[in-house]
Amino acid sequence: MTGSSSHQIRNIFVLGGSSPRKEKEFLESANHLGQVLAERKIYLLYGGGSLGLMGVCVNSCIFRRQSSFGGRPQSFSKRGPPWKNN
Repeated sequence: MTGSSSHQIRNIFVLGGSSPRKEKEFLESANHLGQVLAERKIYLLYGGGSLGLMGVCVNSCIFRRQSSFGGRPQSFSKRGPPWKNN
């Protein structure tokens, strides 16, 4: 790709695993993604879960005071708790 684009990403949708089994490399990558999104002021839309990789990513964004929105189908409610801002 040559040249530069005037387009800038403003929003990104992320889905990630919610398994309690977490490999260190994946956790670090999810945390880093959240950090980069926050630094670049990119709005995070995510699957709404609080567990696993998705939870790590959203927590990383929110810790850095970046806005996010979690939405998930009602059928997912049995698969784990939604993220809640305490």
